[in-house]
Amino acid sequence: MKGRFIITILLCVGLLIGCQSNAERYGEPLIFTTGTTTGVFYSLGAGLSTLWTKEMGKRVASQASNGSVENLKLMSKGEANIAFTTVNIAYEAYNGEGTFKEKPYKEVRILGNLYPNVSHIVAVNDGKIQSIEDLKGKSFVYGAAGSSTEMESKLVLEAHGIAADEVKGNYVGFTEATDLMRNGQVHAVNIYSGVPAAATTELISTLDTKVLNFSPEAIKKMTEEYPWNFEYVIEANTYDKQPEPIITVGQYSTIVIDESVSEEAAYELTKLLWENVKELEKSFSIAKQFDPKKAIEGTAGVPLHPGAEKYYKEIGVLE
Repeated sequence: MKGRFIITILLCVGLLIGCQSNAERYGEPLIFTTGTTTGVFYSLGAGLSTLWTKEMGKRVASQASNGSVENLKLMSKGEANIAFTTVNIAYEAYNGEGTFKEKPYKEVRILGNLYPNVSHIVAVNDGKIQSIEDLKGKSFVYGAAGSSTEMESKLVLEAHGIAADEVKGNYVGFTEATDLMRNGQVHAVNIYSGVPAAATTELISTLDTKVLNFSPEAIKKMTEEYPWNFEYVIEANTYDKQPEPIITVGQYSTIVIDESVSEEAAYELTKLLWENVKELEKSFSIAKQFDPKKAIEGTAGVPLHPGAEKYYKEIGVLE
């Protein structure tokens, strides 16, 4: 009996040591908020979380959310450590503007920009709409209510001299917007997405539609007044029936991280992201647009995390 008792005690001690070692190795997980379950952020976030957990020996748990704005709110309340967002939302959070008015989130930091979201102003090709200015008085889809697409769409119209009450506004996502266009219920929509945008491809290939150019004056206004924006050229033949380049404006989707995450952890997250782009491309076509040389472009004054900064200095992106 005594021998069995000793063996039992040793087994219990062994289990406790094992649990302690596992806890020391993994600790509390880093919470990575992504997006809705049907979007790119969600699936890409799950893939990144798996990669980081495997390579770092520290758990990174991806979590669905309603997207950019909610992600920054969760981080500001300490309910998440890492998140996907667009630079405009990070800018608003950091500076206490827009949704974050009087509640600035000064602890938000950039880990790295991933790919540009680009405004595709897709309009019916009926001869009456030749420019964005011609949308005045027409029916227009801003994007889903509360989304970065809605926010950017309003800036696009404003930059082209169109007030919000001078269009018949609709607030739905890309799928619903495509249906409205197909049913002849709206004249134009902003597909705010990476290039090529699946919804734009569908509209151009199945309906008589076209993507409109931004005016030079509007581009100047949008890039000077809103520092997250930059001019973007959609190359000719990116879409069907598009023989000429399209001049528009884009901004980056980015990964943000709370400043409380250690420099060591942020460095590892950044390093593993960029050293595994080819692996990510196998599962996520959007990863083909990832470029570490552009990871710190267009951050609109939102600071980098010191850990990320260390990595970008190592690879020569920062001096």
